[in-house]
Amino acid sequence: MNRFTNISRSGAALCLFGVMLATEGWLWAQARQQSIRELTRLEQSKQERDRLARQSPALSEENEQAIAGDLANTRQVFAALRAALQGREGDASGSTPDKPLELYFNIATFIEKTRALARRAEVRVKPDECFGFSAHVNEGPEADLVPAVFRQRVSAQYLVEALIEAHPRSLTTLQRERPRPLLQRTLPAPAGVAGDFFELDPALSLREAGRIDSDAFRVEFTGQTAALRNFLSALANFPLPLIVRDLEVAALPGEELSALGAAPPAASVPIPVVARNISKFAVVVEFIRLVPESTP
Repeated sequence: MNRFTNISRSGAALCLFGVMLATEGWLWAQARQQSIRELTRLEQSKQERDRLARQSPALSEENEQAIAGDLANTRQVFAALRAALQGREGDASGSTPDKPLELYFNIATFIEKTRALARRAEVRVKPDECFGFSAHVNEGPEADLVPAVFRQRVSAQYLVEALIEAHPRSLTTLQRERPRPLLQRTLPAPAGVAGDFFELDPALSLREAGRIDSDAFRVEFTGQTAALRNFLSALANFPLPLIVRDLEVAALPGEELSALGAAPPAASVPIPVVARNISKFAVVVEFIRLVPESTP
């Protein structure tokens, strides 16, 4: 009996020792795996350290200060560019009308004065020329379009006055884009004013959602090359930020010259080596407008 009891105790002790040994082995395996993971992370950290050390410039306190100085200078340049792109509108803009009726009278005054300016400069325009605003010869735009149409009216005035000062033979057409809110609607364009509008090729536009907006115009006129040159020179010093997006030039045939009052020379008149030809020009201009920065 005592012998059986001793054997049972020995077996229990062996079982307990086996359990302890197994537990120790499991703990050792877990510790080994943890050590391997830590060594792997350490090696990755060393590789990242070496990669950063190889960067140019290296990440040091001196270089950090230099980068901060460059960033501050870049921000100053950016602020100056934003200020320059805000434009420098003069007295031509006046105060923005609040109601369609106010803008109607504003546009009517613009059309009347611009026709008179063209007559004084001997620049031919159609008797009923409306300079892209024939849609509003009898009424103002819809209330939600007043700011956009007024902005176009201001830009059109600058553009037409610059062209007239360039002394072309005639101003054929001035077209504008449809005011932006109108583009979002499914309503058809008002009848009889299709000639007011054109569509700017999106590939030519600088618009960027949330950053840059613009108003584009297409002006067509006739004259000698000097008129185009003078017009483009005036655009380079414009009070509003703009970019010339497209330019077309076409020589006028004889019948169109006759319609403009320029008869072809007689057969007995010698033709100069460099003829002072009359051409038709079409210039697409995009007025740039920065979208106000949103406050955080």
